[in-house]
Amino acid sequence: MKLSRVEQAARNNAIWCDTVCRLHGTPGQFLENAWVNHYRTPAYYPNLVTLREAANPVAVLENVRDLIGRALPGSWAVKDSFQTLDLSTLGFAALFQAAWIWHDGLGQRPVSPTAEIRWGRVVSPDELAIWEAKWSKADKDAVIADRSHQFKPKLLADPHVVVFAGYRGPQLIAGGIANSSGDVVGLSNVFTPPHDESLVWAGLLQKTQAAFPGMPIVGYEHDSSLKAALACGFAEIGTLTVWLHHA
Repeated sequence: MKLSRVEQAARNNAIWCDTVCRLHGTPGQFLENAWVNHYRTPAYYPNLVTLREAANPVAVLENVRDLIGRALPGSWAVKDSFQTLDLSTLGFAALFQAAWIWHDGLGQRPVSPTAEIRWGRVVSPDELAIWEAKWSKADKDAVIADRSHQFKPKLLADPHVVVFAGYRGPQLIAGGIANSSGDVVGLSNVFTPPHDESLVWAGLLQKTQAAFPGMPIVGYEHDSSLKAALACGFAEIGTLTVWLHHA
C-alpha cells in the first residue's frame, strides 16, 4: 500500500529516531502502527511515533499504556504524527504542535551570492563535537537540561545520513542533518543565527538536493523555522502533536 506524504514523513522521522537511539544502545521496534522504544531515549527523542494515518487508536493506546506500565525514568514523549490521540487522561500534556513539511526536491529559489555562508559536510568526530556544541547553544526550545553528546561519531559512517555545517568566515554558525529512508529525505536539527533563517534553509535545501538528487525532502517545523522553510519552497502537508509524560 502506498504511503501518504505525511506517512512517509512520519516513517522517515521514526527511522531517524531509531538511528540515533541505536547509536546509544537503545534501539526501538517498528510495529504495524507505530515505532516504539522501551528504553530511556536520548533527550528530545520520543518513545513512540505513530506511523499510519488510519491506525486504530485503541491499538496505539495499548502501546502507550504499555510504556506507562514500564515506569520509564524521567519525562518521555509520544509523537502523535496525525493528531488523532488525546493523551491528557493518561498523564500527558501537549508539549508543542508543528507542521509536517514537504519539498518535491526539484527546483529552488536561488541563494544570494553575497550571503557569505559556506556549506560543507561534517566528516570527523572533532568537527561533529563542535557542530553539536553550536547546535545545543542555538536551541531555544530546551526542555531537558542534559543533552550532551547526542550525536555519536559512528553517525558519520552511516551512508544514509549527512551532517551539514554552515560557516561565515571561520565560524560555524548554522547546520542541519539529512537522513534518507525509502523514497524521501528528512531534514532535521536545523539551527541558524537570528535573522538568517530563510538563508540557512535555502542553503540546506540546496545541499540536500545535491546529496540526494531528485528525492523529496520532508521534516516538521513550527514558528519562525516553519516560515523560513515555506519561504524557500516547502509546503505544509499535515500537523503533529508531541505529548510529554511526567514520571
